[in-house]
Amino acid sequence: AGLCLNCWSLQELVSRDAGNYLILVEKILAKTKEVQERCDYDLVTPLALLFYSAVLYAPHLPPGSELLLKAASIYHGFLTWPVPYCDTSRELL
Repeated sequence: AGLCLNCWSLQELVSRDAGNYLILVEKILAKTKEVQERCDYDLVTPLALLFYSAVLYAPHLPPGSELLLKAASIYHGFLTWPVPYCDTSRELL
């Protein structure tokens, strides 16, 4: 329930300006990279769900944007992690 409330709150904040979705995606990716470096297992799945949701709700991604390539690179690193974290990343990729 907490994750749904957080996701809804973020969507409300970023929906005021379409450019905010890109900022949100960048922040989620930065936090995901940090989590990966710290091996913080508890945050992998919630961040992956937030990333997925933010990308789906983004009205557009600018042509030539490297965000999805950066995300693929980060989430690819989780494929060597134990189950269920590798499964979450595999489905996201």
